[in-house]
Amino acid sequence: MKKLIVVTTFAALMTGCFAPRAVQLRVVPLGEKVPETLEQHMYILPQTVLKAEVEIREMIRVPGPYWEYAERYLGITEVIKQRSSQWQIQDVAITSHTEMDPAMVFHVNVLEGDFNGTTLEVLMDKGIIMDGTGQVREEIKGSNLGASISKDYLRYDDMGIDSNFKERTETMYKTIVTDTSFVRVPVDRTITEQKSPAMKAEEAAEFLLELRTRRFELLTGENQGYPQGEAMSATLAKLDELESSYLSLFTGRTICRSEKRAWFIVPEAGTGSSSYGLGIFSEQLGFVPEELLEGAPLEMEIQPLGKTRDIGTYYAGNTGETGNNSFYYRLPDVVDLKVKFGNVELSRQRISVYQSGALIYSPVQ
Repeated sequence: MKKLIVVTTFAALMTGCFAPRAVQLRVVPLGEKVPETLEQHMYILPQTVLKAEVEIREMIRVPGPYWEYAERYLGITEVIKQRSSQWQIQDVAITSHTEMDPAMVFHVNVLEGDFNGTTLEVLMDKGIIMDGTGQVREEIKGSNLGASISKDYLRYDDMGIDSNFKERTETMYKTIVTDTSFVRVPVDRTITEQKSPAMKAEEAAEFLLELRTRRFELLTGENQGYPQGEAMSATLAKLDELESSYLSLFTGRTICRSEKRAWFIVPEAGTGSSSYGLGIFSEQLGFVPEELLEGAPLEMEIQPLGKTRDIGTYYAGNTGETGNNSFYYRLPDVVDLKVKFGNVELSRQRISVYQSGALIYSPVQ
């Protein structure tokens, strides 16, 4: 029995000697010195970065060269009479990603005991804190990339299949002197002159009606040659294309082009509402400089809902001395995010933002 007591006592002593020492930590912001630090670790709190993408569309209306004769030759009254341009906001998209917050860098100072960093790794795996090695790749393409319109499409080069000039014969009289009298002899001459717009419009209208006649004959089988299968489809498609091209000489063209604008926005820290300007937009000119005094502002408004405010108060009030054996981290708060054009609300969503959440302290487990 005595031997058993001795062995048990010795085992208890040895267990106490080799048991891990209780760790004592002091977590401080970057730049604050802590004396007598055994080792030091670093971590960074994440911040939310928003990407706002706005798609806009320009609708250009170009009058045809024969718009004045549309009613006379085709009976069409609804035509474009002057060139104009109108811009519209087509779509608004808000996405988010996390980056390191350079204002939230902390050092974990080990004052006593053994610290293996497991708690930090768990928080990093959950995305609550970052180690500073993460990389971000978010792209914004150029605002006009792939959005240009060929100027050739704004012109009317095919004005008809007939010549731009016409010939007319004019009879003149030439006086010839003979031995006994003066004789007037008729002489014909050919004069080449440019056709008037009214004449060219009439020829274009006749060709347009001829196209419609040919298409009708194809569809009803009255044409001598009747293409089959894909040949028929190709023929009808070409006739439709020609008709549309010649009809635009009278009715005009409407051309649309789209482009995207995008912004990276880092919301301010705190629980107050904030607003961020995305530019000045005009329905006549698109995005314009602010000094032009044209259009209305396009803005993003962020209103934190305070979902984590009480949680932060609870944790902060129950951890004792701040920074001692406790980690700083932030709980993201839900915000009400709106994109407005003037007084018109274009988009609204709820999204989590780290900067709007409470900074809390969690004891080391």
